[in-house]
Amino acid sequence: MTTSATAKIGFARILVPVDFTDVSKRAVDYAKAIGRRHESSLLLAHVSVELGLNAQPEVVWFDQLSVRKPAEQQLESWGSELLAAGLDAKTEMLTGAIQEEVLNAADRDNSDLIVLGTHGREGIQRLFFGSDAEGLYRAAKCPILVVGPAAHPIEDTAWEPRTMIFACNLDPATAPLAAYAFQFAQEHNATLSIFHVDDSQGRIDKRSLMLAFEEALAPLLPLNQKPVYIWRTLMLGFGLGATIANLARERHADLVIMGARTASLAKTHLRNGIAPQVMAKAPCPVMILHKG
Repeated sequence: MTTSATAKIGFARILVPVDFTDVSKRAVDYAKAIGRRHESSLLLAHVSVELGLNAQPEVVWFDQLSVRKPAEQQLESWGSELLAAGLDAKTEMLTGAIQEEVLNAADRDNSDLIVLGTHGREGIQRLFFGSDAEGLYRAAKCPILVVGPAAHPIEDTAWEPRTMIFACNLDPATAPLAAYAFQFAQEHNATLSIFHVDDSQGRIDKRSLMLAFEEALAPLLPLNQKPVYIWRTLMLGFGLGATIANLARERHADLVIMGARTASLAKTHLRNGIAPQVMAKAPCPVMILHKG
């Protein structure tokens, strides 16, 4: 993903992978609200595995009557609800490996945003369809909005976040992502706080770190404007992910923004395991960005 503080940020085409769980429905609700705000077209996609000759057709359980419906019929039902609500929406059934099929669908549809729901049925590392969510947000070319199990429901209105947090390690290489977050907050008339958690136990020079980051960020922001900085020292036994999620709770944040580590950016983003922790515990969605 290429970040910029000049071009207006928009989500004209939103991809929503669904598995028909409650948290997946909540992700659809967020996509619906974002779609209203950005006048987006929505693509709902469900990935099923290939069936053997003697396998039973895929079914999903829904509502209190435990009625069984084929996945395709359920997907069409969800799409019809979006159309009835006045949104531009379509559906697509996919078969194959989840990560590969979702990424291919995003490429075919030229998606500007992927919205997906996550759950922690097997621990915080097991999100959405198992560990596929982490693979998605590390490989996708567009931002991903992750709606975790603790994220509050959203009303059926246009999405209007008012408080945002950008969590990073203050490496100067993350400045373009911070600039994207700053612009995104401005376009929504929201406040943005850049949050750094110090877990170095005194091994870094805080002042030098901050000065280097601000020097890289300043040219990317409008003249004489700068975000608010929050710096916390990590307490012994208190994880980075929990610290970020707790700040989001304290600030009544509507969105947490983070950078995803990729193989080529191993030193510029929060280390492995932090993002899933935030996704599992944050009371709001988490937007994942990375450079392309």
